[in-house]
Amino acid sequence: MENAKLLLIDDDVDFRTSIRTLLQSHNYKVVEAASGKQGLEMVKTEKPDLIVLDIMLPGIDGLSVLRRIRLKDDRIPILILSAQ
Repeated sequence: MENAKLLLIDDDVDFRTSIRTLLQSHNYKVVEAASGKQGLEMVKTEKPDLIVLDIMLPGIDGLSVLRRIRLKDDRIPILILSAQ
């Protein structure tokens, strides 16, 4: 999946920065969302190849984001990363 576009949905800016830096060093394109609402919008506009999703998000929680994405598209792989 080299050169794939990943959508990183997490409210922790330090975590997003670390993950983005690591993934970009392996030639992945990374787009970021800081909330569930923003993440849902970016799924539509960015058409990611993979989503990295936190469960504990402000506003719409990660499980709700997961359900909403799955209602519209069940083909995008989603990796859950959470401290929970």
